[in-house]
Amino acid sequence: MTEQQFDVVKSLLGRIADALEMVAGMKSGNATSVANVPNSPWISPNVPAGFNTVVGFLAETHPEVLDLMDDPISGTARDGYWLTHKANRKGIPVHKVEAPAPFLEMGIEELNAYPIDLLRERLN
Repeated sequence: MTEQQFDVVKSLLGRIADALEMVAGMKSGNATSVANVPNSPWISPNVPAGFNTVVGFLAETHPEVLDLMDDPISGTARDGYWLTHKANRKGIPVHKVEAPAPFLEMGIEELNAYPIDLLRERLN
């Protein structure tokens, strides 16, 4: 295992531990919210409401598309370029969010999160 892979695994285990602590606190009545724990390796944590990444949107709405791609990271790049261009042209905000594990393994730490309506326009 490389040092980079170790760091990714360590980070993911840390997030899991934090989420378990949050859930344990909720059971005892100490917590007020649930941690955002992705249920797919393609979903970024803590994406603002009403936004999503290209791969996160596909993982939630069309997971079979990601399964059919040889390389979802490069396979969705064109969509990201289109969405960024369209958002900039329309003056629509785009948020930077933490990249999911497969991107982190490739050294990509952040992804753009786009409004859901714009993602639907491109990907549905």
